[in-house]
Order: sequence, then structure tokens, then C-alpha cells
Amino acid sequence: MNNLLKKIFDRKIVSPVFVGFGGFAIFTFIVFPGLTVANGVLNILSSLIGIFTLVYIFYYIDGDKLYKSIIEIESGETELDYVNPDELKPKKKRNIKQFPEVESKEPFVKTRKKLKK
Repeated sequence: MNNLLKKIFDRKIVSPVFVGFGGFAIFTFIVFPGLTVANGVLNILSSLIGIFTLVYIFYYIDGDKLYKSIIEIESGETELDYVNPDELKPKKKRNIKQFPEVESKEPFVKTRKKLKK
């Protein structure tokens, strides 16, 4: 019985319930009555309380996911993942002394000797 109560009243379960009921109570008893009053200062204060409550609830619910998505980049989501791997290899320099029709993987070897005058 003790373990069951600990599981039911765990902080992960009870905390969102209290935040939800607290947000509902703030809007029901503070924000909405404050917006219906004919006083401009109370209208502004109650709208600010409502905005801050909404921001708190948003960050309470989705804050961890929001910060993780901003800070971390998932692997495989870079521009190099969409480039052909053959294009990433360094290109071989073309030897201007070799004819373009001759294709060889070996470097050009000079076979003709210079004439001495």
C-alpha cells in the first residue's frame, strides 16, 4: 500500500496537476474578474498576470524540450549529409603537358629530352 501511494503521489504526477489547477484558479479568480472591472490600471495588471501565467505554464510544460532543441543538433542533419560523397573527394590536378585524350591514373612522365644547342 505504501509503494502504491508513493507512485500515485510522485512529484512527476502531482506537480503538473497543481500547476494546471493553479493556472485555472488564477484565470478564474484574478484575470477574468480583473479584465471586467472599469478601472484601467486593474485591467493592465490583470492582463500582465495572465500573460505571465501563460508563459510560466508554457515553459513548465514544454521548457525542457525547447531548450534541448535549441542547444542540440541531431546527428545526420548537416548540409554534408546531402552531398554526394564523390564530390567531397579532392579533385586531381590536370597536367597541362599531357594530352586530354590520354587518361591514366599515374602522373605524367616526361620522356622527351631537351635538345642542346
